Parts: sequence; structure tokens; C-alpha cells
Amino acid sequence: MELVKKKTTKTKETRLGVYSFVCALMSLAYLNIFLIRMDEIGALFNFFFMSLPVIGVGLALFSFIRIRYKKTFALWALGLYAFIFICIVVIFFFGFTINTKP
Repeated sequence: MELVKKKTTKTKETRLGVYSFVCALMSLAYLNIFLIRMDEIGALFNFFFMSLPVIGVGLALFSFIRIRYKKTFALWALGLYAFIFICIVVIFFFGFTINTKP
């Protein structure tokens, strides 16, 4: 008879983290499409860069509340959102410095 308790390992990912990661991938894909086509800013821009990241970050933060679950996808999603934000800021500042007018 074994008296030692085995520790439970984290085996599953949180669904909220996976959903957040999918939202981040969709936002990143739209960023790439937007940069390749250079279309005007429309309704899809508002959804993919304002609404979807707020939903994704919220899902990632809620996934950190879950105990005994892996949070790998939530961390990757937050990293992708940080990357998207840095890309938008850098492109915005380059756009202003290239076309300077006195």
C-alpha cells in the first residue's frame, strides 16, 4: 500500500487561452493583409484592431484565474498582442518621420 500522494500535473490548456490565441492570430493575419494591400481604414479595421484585441486580452486574463491548467496559449496570445501593438506604433511613427513638412 502506497501512502505517498502523487502530485497532479497540469495536463490541459484552458479553453479561454486557446480562444484568445485564435483571436490574436486573426488580428495578426488582418494586420498583414492590411499592410500588403494598404487599403483605407474601414469597418474591418475597427473590429480587428479595437474590438477583437479587447476580447482576446480579456479572455487571456480570465484564463489566468483557472487553477491546475496550462496557460501557454494565453501567454502566446498576450505576446502576439504586444507585437501587434509595437508594429502599429512603429509604423505610425515612421509614417510621420518620412513625410515631414516644414
